[in-house]
Amino acid sequence: MERNKNTANFDRRPFQMGERPFYIFEILTIMKMTIFRKTLLLTCCICLCNVMYLATAAAQKVDETYISPNKYKSGSQSERIQKAINEAKKSTGKVVIPKYDAVTKKSVWLIDQAILLPGDFELELNNCTIKLSDKCRDNFIRSANAGLAIKDIAPAKNIRIIGKGNVLLEGADHPRATGDHNKILSLNPRGFGQSYGTDAGKPGENQKGGWRNHAIILAHTDVFEVSGITLKDYHGHGLVLERCTNGKVSDITFNVRQAVTVDGADKQILNQDGMGIRFGCKNIIIANCKGKSGDDFINIGLTDTGVGAGEENVNVVSGSIYRGEIDNISTIYLQNWQDFYSISHRSIRIMPVGKLRISHVFIENMVISPLAQQGLVVEYGEHVQGLFVRNLISHQPIKAKGISQASFRDIIYKGRGEAIDVQPSDTVILDHLMCIKKE
Repeated sequence: MERNKNTANFDRRPFQMGERPFYIFEILTIMKMTIFRKTLLLTCCICLCNVMYLATAAAQKVDETYISPNKYKSGSQSERIQKAINEAKKSTGKVVIPKYDAVTKKSVWLIDQAILLPGDFELELNNCTIKLSDKCRDNFIRSANAGLAIKDIAPAKNIRIIGKGNVLLEGADHPRATGDHNKILSLNPRGFGQSYGTDAGKPGENQKGGWRNHAIILAHTDVFEVSGITLKDYHGHGLVLERCTNGKVSDITFNVRQAVTVDGADKQILNQDGMGIRFGCKNIIIANCKGKSGDDFINIGLTDTGVGAGEENVNVVSGSIYRGEIDNISTIYLQNWQDFYSISHRSIRIMPVGKLRISHVFIENMVISPLAQQGLVVEYGEHVQGLFVRNLISHQPIKAKGISQASFRDIIYKGRGEAIDVQPSDTVILDHLMCIKKE
């Protein structure tokens, strides 16, 4: 008897010996396919759940690692950055400022006040541009322990400012004030005593420059790092370290021109030194720096002007009063600088003025640009104990008159006149000085 061709109706009679039970095989095949499909669907669901879990876990881990100002939807860019820092201070200890501000839909972070950093904190600048607004009369970044009217500065510890990628800190288009504490603000500055500022002549506004014009200040900070940043057209000095210890500065580029263009005309900005290493700094490495400054590319030292911490009309926020031996400067390493110079002053200046003493300064692997006005200059050489210069190329002579404890080795001088103005002795070593006379 033939099997019914309608596959939906199976012959119910017992099959005979030798006949193939087709309907059993078909049922088993259908069952296997159903089980397979269910298993595959279950597997896909499990995999999807795992992916969602891992993605959520990763997002939570990022949130646990750092905080971004993009987290906050209200407030100015300055306020949102500081909100992130204040929250991270209690949790992650790290804030990342990204390239893009997702709230304002802009790629420039325009700040009205200094970014204040507490101790035990890391600020990562990730491919971002931070610009001072025309309202700002303050630093880009400052350790939070110091500021206007803060007379007693509590020590800070473990502060890191890390630039990753292309990081730019740029001055205002119309700065309220520029120059150091000796400069008078003017809308049309002239000579060596005036510097541009829109606060010039305004009642109630300080008519001189000062520490608020510097780009980055760390004061009374032990263990720190600043790296990977370009400082452009800042208003006073670039990076100022005051009574800081056990730190590292690296990969900083300075780019200024001692002027700002306002309504198509250049207005004079004075100072714009690169770095200031001030009273009390000890055990600091400064490596891989380049670019051009206005005044001294680096100035190691400070003059006691008798002005205390937190006051205006002073060049340092922690005060320019020499407190004795604790404020001496020692063990400073300048390493691997390439193509750097000052537009108008010294490339490297060491100045232990008055009672200040400086010891153990190591300068090595340096190429000073031929555009430099002056090279390495040591003032009050009798107050310097231990200056070690090695592997230096300069187009300007080394000036270190009066120094009594120093070593100068492997120097190439490409210029006119004598390469160095010191006399060798048992404690002043001159070794391998090559002079290539300039026609």
